[in-house]
Amino acid sequence: MGHVPILSENKDFPVNPSLNAAENCIDAVRNEADIFVLIIGGRYGYRMESGKSITNTEFLTALQKGIPIYTFTLKRVIHILPVWKKNRQMDFSEVVDDNRVFEFIEDVRDKKGVWNFEFETAQDILEILKPQLSILFQHSLKSYQRIQEVDIDLAYRITSKALKILLEKNDQYELLFFLQVMQDEIDKYKYLKNDCDHSVIIKPGALISDPIPLINWQQEKLNQLEKLIDSLNNLFKAYEYYYGEPGTLADLEGLYYVGHRYGKLYASLLEWVIDVRSTNTPEIFTKLVSVFSELPSRAITQLEAYPNNCRSAIQQAIERVNSGSLQKGAKLELTLHLSMDEFVKTRFDEELNKLRVHYRIN
Repeated sequence: MGHVPILSENKDFPVNPSLNAAENCIDAVRNEADIFVLIIGGRYGYRMESGKSITNTEFLTALQKGIPIYTFTLKRVIHILPVWKKNRQMDFSEVVDDNRVFEFIEDVRDKKGVWNFEFETAQDILEILKPQLSILFQHSLKSYQRIQEVDIDLAYRITSKALKILLEKNDQYELLFFLQVMQDEIDKYKYLKNDCDHSVIIKPGALISDPIPLINWQQEKLNQLEKLIDSLNNLFKAYEYYYGEPGTLADLEGLYYVGHRYGKLYASLLEWVIDVRSTNTPEIFTKLVSVFSELPSRAITQLEAYPNNCRSAIQQAIERVNSGSLQKGAKLELTLHLSMDEFVKTRFDEELNKLRVHYRIN
């Protein structure tokens, strides 16, 4: 059909000499394959150190990559699957060379939810695959036509999930696009969040050894927090501007800007925590600084949860409208409340008072 099969038995199979056979096979899926055709027969195949076969690992790689997967399982194997599920310890050597073939099929069909075709001969696979590739081509053409309506520069900057929302244009797609961008921007900083959670300090901070400079430094850091919160308030005002009035088209580029800056402000809070923890102080100040670094922890959690909470509320509202239990045009308020953990604030005040008493500071 004019496509290029990537088969390990072919002379043009891409081989990296520094990798072993299994790694080359997985690499070919990861770097070369646009479509993955999985054919499961009665042989499990070569097992890697993980215990999984190369084919199984190739499948997981294709799944993670998000490319189309067409799965074909030998009919006589698939018909034994219900028997194996009832008695997994039985001897099925007349059908498969390893019972893990059944586990693999179960994982593909039931756990991963990939559509499975049955076959008896290679001709069966051909007769199924040809129309399926035609259907895939048709869907691709429709996506191509839709993507012409999206600003190409914006399309390159957003994730596939955000682009999918713009292409499908389902109910409330503009708002769902905005929330997806927010989530994608938060996800960009997962390593920074890990640094924050585990107190990983890459670069030591300033040295503060006296109480007055420490208190002044803390006041400066509190002012920074206040500026960040003010910026978030301003950002949501910008959202209202770009979203526009009901019944009008939203400014998608503007919504992307707001979602992008939301992620930046989230990252700034994480950096604030890390910066506080990186500060070098005498042992007498250590507990105070540690508690001080926890002040924005609840706000950080609230910023992380907000996009998903909003999406859930919107989906529930859409379902209620469709079922008739909520009137179309009803107002849905999605408010973000940033708050400080009162327990943390109390601990901080206690530690600060101890410091003031110890050094007799008013």
